[in-house]
Amino acid sequence: MTTGQSRSDDADRHRDATAPSSGGGTNWRLWILGIAVLLVLIIALQNSQEVEMDFLFVSTTAPLIAALLLATGLGVVIGYIAPVLRRHSVTTKRRGED
Repeated sequence: MTTGQSRSDDADRHRDATAPSSGGGTNWRLWILGIAVLLVLIIALQNSQEVEMDFLFVSTTAPLIAALLLATGLGVVIGYIAPVLRRHSVTTKRRGED
């Protein structure tokens, strides 16, 4: 057996072990996402008073719900983009080694 075949076999085994099962089990990611969205909505709706916000050179008043939803949205975007960029960086480094 050559090294190339060994890597291919290892990749196949890993893919099989991490492949989603079609048994109809509970999708925990959707449950966690749903609970997180529900909690953000509850917190945002309970905080509807006006607040003053300062961002760099801009000062404005807005409902606290807007500030909370904006901060949550930015957190989601950063939380999604950071792993994608890291994965891209690792892939680029690996291609440079080969």
